[in-house]
Amino acid sequence: NAPSNKVNLFIIGVNKAGSSWLNFLLEQHTDIYMSQLKEHYYFGNIYPEKLDEYHSYFPFEKGIRYYGESTHIYNQSEEAANQIKEYSPDATLFAIVRDPIQRLLSQYYFQKQTGVLKESITIEDVLNNPESPLIRESHYEKSLPVYQKIFGDSKFKIVSLEHSKDDLPGFWKELQIFLDLELIPFPETQSKSENATGSRLFRTLYRLTIRPIKVNNPKLYETLLQSKFMHRSKAILLNLLGTAKKENLSEELEAKLREEFIPTYEYLNTLGFGDTYKN
Repeated sequence: NAPSNKVNLFIIGVNKAGSSWLNFLLEQHTDIYMSQLKEHYYFGNIYPEKLDEYHSYFPFEKGIRYYGESTHIYNQSEEAANQIKEYSPDATLFAIVRDPIQRLLSQYYFQKQTGVLKESITIEDVLNNPESPLIRESHYEKSLPVYQKIFGDSKFKIVSLEHSKDDLPGFWKELQIFLDLELIPFPETQSKSENATGSRLFRTLYRLTIRPIKVNNPKLYETLLQSKFMHRSKAILLNLLGTAKKENLSEELEAKLREEFIPTYEYLNTLGFGDTYKN
């Protein structure tokens, strides 16, 4: 239970599966500090260079039990897994999963918002590209087993967005027990997703204002990500302009997606989520 002087808690994704919500929930505990910058992209990319800069995001002098960060693409990298293990051998890691089809659709709209995909791109276009990250990142059975192997069940836990929300207080207790923390009540201030995808109008506004900053001035964009004012502004705009409305999939397209993710649903069943995810 000693305080840490290294980052020892990681949310490794999965993208658009609820990692922002899980990050928010964990930081409600007084023995956990989650970095104000989400998405460090440090392991599998920069490590071991600029370690002091990476550590500057964490107030180790406060003597907190867990210092954590959340980077959704870590789960896609075996190199990141090995580097985290080398850097912090006793680290605890979480991955959060979601129905693979719903996750894909969420990322599909989010990539339209960020300008990665044009608004004219359809789900059919995505499925015709087997190398698409939208498909790859929903195949949990291809990315998460390497973390299970490297860290083991005592240090790596896979949780489910849908399953956890069936019993939020029970899920919160489960997280605290896994982290060997003093149990505190479920925080009443639990938030909705802090990374929701906006409506078409919101996405257009984002591409005209935020995306140019992200592309042309990454440091300023990083500062904006840590700004509570920006998070509040985004929440207000989402309330005014609405969130993305999912397309109604044709029976043929839904059948094609379900066939694509048969191995994924089978893997989720082995994790104990068979009652939550049924193909």
